Amino acid sequence: MRPFVLLLAGLLASPMALAQYRCVDNGKTIFSDRPCAAEVVPTAPTGNRPKVVGDAANAAYSTPNGDWRGQVQYQALQMSQPVPEAHAVIQAVLAIDPQGKITGSSPENGCKLVGIAGLGMTPTILNIDLTLSSCRYSGFNRPLHGSLSLYPAQKYAQLWIYAHPVDLLRPGQSFEIKGTLRR
Repeated sequence: MRPFVLLLAGLLASPMALAQYRCVDNGKTIFSDRPCAAEVVPTAPTGNRPKVVGDAANAAYSTPNGDWRGQVQYQALQMSQPVPEAHAVIQAVLAIDPQGKITGSSPENGCKLVGIAGLGMTPTILNIDLTLSSCRYSGFNRPLHGSLSLYPAQKYAQLWIYAHPVDLLRPGQSFEIKGTLRR
């Protein structure tokens, strides 16, 4: 029985026991506790982004760190009624660094985003606090809170941030930004 305990302890102490990612580097399989470096394959001239393949594709979506792009919907409500001049479905870019700092923009409506991300209830959900500025619709120039949920198997992330401010001059206002983002 004692040799079994020593064998089990040896396996648990091995680097492979701590590995969460299986990466292929120059033909060698490497087990790591960090995501694999992306293996990028050039696309045809008509493509607008590189194609990520193999284990690197799964690793790219298992961490929130890095760049995210996609269509997002900006929406404002006043007394539960949509505000037409605020509504837009446009391209947005978010970058999340390993320390949780978020920067981003959606140039079509002028919005710049800066904020912080923190761990949520599970490793695939981030709590997000963003402050928007320079938006053409001035109501969006404010702090918003919400989440970024990762779906590694489906290769996307879902963004949802909102604000329900208490404003005595304009009661019943709310602001929402949501969309699907990809690498």
